[in-house]
Amino acid sequence: MTRYRGNPNRRRGFLGEAVHMGRKMLYSADHFFRAAGPGIRQIAMTAAPVIAKSNPAAGAAVAAIGQAVGGYSELRQQLGD
Repeated sequence: MTRYRGNPNRRRGFLGEAVHMGRKMLYSADHFFRAAGPGIRQIAMTAAPVIAKSNPAAGAAVAAIGQAVGGYSELRQQLGD
């Protein structure tokens, strides 16, 4: 039963492969938001008033998303790895 342990050519089923790809995607997204969070917040806070002039709902959405990304980045830095 240990035929594929440690083997890079290990066979997984569809579900195992899907879980593996999902973990990779979430790890990449986490890394991106941790690194780019403060910059995204600054851009959103600069762009939100300009967007809000033409569409207040879109401006509020941009501001909220910017705050959420920046807050996630700060929280992850405080928690550490």
